[in-house]
Amino acid sequence: MSVALELNGLCKHFSGIEILKGVTTSIPRGQVTALIGSNGAGKSTLLNIVSGLIRPNAGTIFLHGVDITATSAHQRARAGLLRTFQHPRSFRSLTVVESVMLAARLPEEETLVGNLLRTFKSRDSDAAEGIARRVLALCRLEGRAEIRASELSYGEQKLLMLAQTLAADGKLMCFDELCAGLEEGVVDHIAHQFRELADEGQTILFIEHNLRLVRQLADRVVFLHMGKVFREGSTDHVLRDPDVVQLYLGK
Repeated sequence: MSVALELNGLCKHFSGIEILKGVTTSIPRGQVTALIGSNGAGKSTLLNIVSGLIRPNAGTIFLHGVDITATSAHQRARAGLLRTFQHPRSFRSLTVVESVMLAARLPEEETLVGNLLRTFKSRDSDAAEGIARRVLALCRLEGRAEIRASELSYGEQKLLMLAQTLAADGKLMCFDELCAGLEEGVVDHIAHQFRELADEGQTILFIEHNLRLVRQLADRVVFLHMGKVFREGSTDHVLRDPDVVQLYLGK
């Protein structure tokens, strides 16, 4: 089985406090992997390191066999490593469709600022808008396309993050508690999109506390405990492990 993401001995400390203590694991290509663990286990810190927002104090990161440890967040995004955040982030002055159009077209030779400052060429704009509207329909946001992103509800803003990620068409998609705080119907819709992506061979890494969702979506689970990989393997194997149950659920 080929590997999409390989993490070797990742360590991170802040002001002398160790958050990650030598995390080593790999994310298989074309599978859905759930990263779980109690609050404070280091999940978001690990995802921030993987996406390039912060640098590790030690360890290496390989994306499809290429060492990306020293690369910036935008370089990783251009290489196909995409992520969402636990709390919605968007250009709130843009409309919903403009927000997705921007995500849909970040050519290799251009910068994000350049895209914001220049006027789209009409042909490129039409292509980007076509992608954006198709993705918005998948995320049930087609009726909200012309309003500003700031006017969306909390749940709709999370769906917008999903739409932007889908439009960017990355090689590895990382989601940080995308379903947290959402109504059950929205969660089920996101779960459906995840499953369709997985069926198409997309590689997904997601942080999630909802174990029902983990069981439904994940092919494999990595259980992080006190900054280390405590267990990893098939979803059923990890979630049935007595030590994982004791540490995660307390029973």
